[in-house]
Amino acid sequence: MASKIADMLSPDPLFGEISGLFLAAPRRTGKSTFLRRDLKPMLEGRGQAVLYVDLWADRSVDPAELIRGCLAQALADHAKPIARLKKKVAIDRVGALGFNLGFKDDIDPRFTSTEALALLVEATQSDVVLIVDEAQQALETEAGRNAMYALKAARDAINQTPGDHHLYLIMTGSHRDKLAALVYDQKAPFYGARVRDFPKLGPDYTKIMSDMINEKLAPKAHITPEAMEEAFENLGRRPETLNECLRDWILQDGHSEEIWKALVQQKSENMDAARRSAIEALSDMQLALLKMIAADGNEFAPYAEQTRERLKSTNKGRLPSKGTIQNAMMELREKQFIWRPGYGSYALENSEIRRLLLDE
Repeated sequence: MASKIADMLSPDPLFGEISGLFLAAPRRTGKSTFLRRDLKPMLEGRGQAVLYVDLWADRSVDPAELIRGCLAQALADHAKPIARLKKKVAIDRVGALGFNLGFKDDIDPRFTSTEALALLVEATQSDVVLIVDEAQQALETEAGRNAMYALKAARDAINQTPGDHHLYLIMTGSHRDKLAALVYDQKAPFYGARVRDFPKLGPDYTKIMSDMINEKLAPKAHITPEAMEEAFENLGRRPETLNECLRDWILQDGHSEEIWKALVQQKSENMDAARRSAIEALSDMQLALLKMIAADGNEFAPYAEQTRERLKSTNKGRLPSKGTIQNAMMELREKQFIWRPGYGSYALENSEIRRLLLDE
């Protein structure tokens, strides 16, 4: 999987992704672990300079500051090649990939994203890959949105300059609708790009897990690869949740395929029960709006006449006012059911409740 993604970081007009990769997968499905432990080492093994920043690493810090900190750290990590580049020129400024960059004894705190990334490309003489995990978080603040526009500008400036080395951006997120806010309309920083589903762990993984756990258990307690795969699917393909079930399984007094399935089913039902309880506490208006967001996705328009018509049944047959809708939307945001990446656009805060909303 890492090899396939690495191969896509190419200027090839047919098979490459020079505009950037946007990959979405639900939380706790192994995405961040894969990025850090598999993809990053592989890219570095191919001679590329890899930068990684997780915008959920510290939710109290503005995403823009996390991105800037990542770039500053990258400049510090590559101080030696930057110093060698400085020695090659007789003046204190060098045109790196067409950009006029200043050299000082210390990193200039006023550097732009383009300057930092262009300098890294020039100094390392390699492709630079910037991985932004939970990238949709940048849209939470004005500075974060501006940081995304700056990265887009850096990508365009560096990749449109003649040379053998490029800047590649990989943006990942745990919510497809949220990540899509970076690409889906003309005001989005990366308008025109597309969001792909991040490949999930498959049967090979559950076969390995089955073999590993069976080595520690008596034959009568063994779990077949087929039963392990079925359980993994029922648990949303989350490795941590599967591990919780396996720990419970080890402590079971009796072991059979029926007991294993019941244990997994109970874990799945417990997760759904907590979500249902929160949904049931909503008002009729809030629930109706939440279902519309789940069904309409990015096309949802809260104050459109059509939306108000659809809400009449939850407002005693009367057309609800825009103020009534606005108050309900504000309450949904406060309860962390919905997320607003920009004015007039909304998405579910937790994409996993979509199934519960649309099944009801």
